[in-house]
Amino acid sequence: MARVAVLILLCFCAMFAAAAFGALHNQISFTVGASYFYDVKFAQFRIDPVIQNRIGASVVGVLASWWMGPLMGLPAFTLGAFTQKGRRRFFYAGLKAIWVAIAITAITSFVGLAFAHIADVNALVGYLPMIDAFADPIGFVRAAIMHEASYFGGALGALGALYVMWRARETRPQTGEDNATSI
Repeated sequence: MARVAVLILLCFCAMFAAAAFGALHNQISFTVGASYFYDVKFAQFRIDPVIQNRIGASVVGVLASWWMGPLMGLPAFTLGAFTQKGRRRFFYAGLKAIWVAIAITAITSFVGLAFAHIADVNALVGYLPMIDAFADPIGFVRAAIMHEASYFGGALGALGALYVMWRARETRPQTGEDNATSI
């Protein structure tokens, strides 16, 4: 029963970490392409016009990403519930898994942003169905690429979290007899 409580606590930690990441991530993408928010996201998330600014971008980030934490963390936390010896070890391995997942997601997001800045965005803009609907098509595409990269990074982060949890398991020490080789 205690492991289930730790698993639930880790899911809440992952939820808060993902929400904080989303809010911070959207501050950067709002700087890159505010059009992404003004033209699509604020309406999609029904953000009050009074806060359709950086505050609204943070709210969009929280609403768009809080669920990714538990979703991406659950496989690692479930693995940890079976492989970690003790609640404390399980909890700290889970926190480390969350940290690794967030770091991988952030790195992938910045790789997406870098790609968006070096790629021929003008060519990508031509593929937008209603180009005239966007106030800043280039900024829109850059912010959109950064957001897509962060979701891809979340999936990679989930694999990283699984790896961290697997590596944190306690392995049985080898005895002298097991290591001995016969001649």
